[in-house]
Amino acid sequence: MDAVTDRSDIMVEDDLARDDKALRLRAGGRSFVAVAKALGYGRTHQANDAFNRALRRKSAGEQESLRRQELARLNILAEDVRASKQLGPDDVVRRLRAVKRLRAMLLAE
Repeated sequence: MDAVTDRSDIMVEDDLARDDKALRLRAGGRSFVAVAKALGYGRTHQANDAFNRALRRKSAGEQESLRRQELARLNILAEDVRASKQLGPDDVVRRLRAVKRLRAMLLAE
């Protein structure tokens, strides 16, 4: 194996480990903002992408359990957004759209 292949193998392993850590942090109750900060992602969606990649590498049973847990968390988030007295109508709509996108990505195969 040449040095370039060795480096790319290490990068793939590092990416897989980072994805797995994103999953563990999120399953432990951290927000995607907190996961992104902890793992050095520049954008929250990168943490969500990592979470979903790691999720899809799990067994079917683990995926089902993790999806149920995440859907419950997203449902609570949506309820909190709807009940918020601090958010204006446009902010509520924007945040509920974001929750809808997160659900769609979570349930996509």
